[in-house]
Amino acid sequence: MDWLTLIGSLVAVFALAGIAWWLGVGTPPAIGSEEAARRHAAEAHSGFRPREAAVDADGRAALVLGEDREIVLLRPHGARIAARVFRGAPPCAVSDGELKIASGERMFGDVTLRLGEAEAARWAARLGELSDA
Repeated sequence: MDWLTLIGSLVAVFALAGIAWWLGVGTPPAIGSEEAARRHAAEAHSGFRPREAAVDADGRAALVLGEDREIVLLRPHGARIAARVFRGAPPCAVSDGELKIASGERMFGDVTLRLGEAEAARWAARLGELSDA
């Protein structure tokens, strides 16, 4: 292989990597706000009527409570937002201002929402009320 081919190949690879970076390819999607979480939940589950939402501090996960005691858990999956619907409250735990939710699905995984101490405790209590009722 001659040097010109090697250098040309490296320039092409770096140019493509730069274009991908500039386009934002590979950047995981963010949920961002409570309104966006409500919209994603309604799009993911037909007939879902969102009432309250908790969004992770980084906007990377959300928990949305619906009017019919349904709960939608959202998190990024590749270039899209994945959702799981729960008919009752999923198991959860609070630790250091984080609400950890067990989805019960190996492929979806458990989700941690960084909400702060007070908000994480409020949501854990809210989920506890739903599981008791």
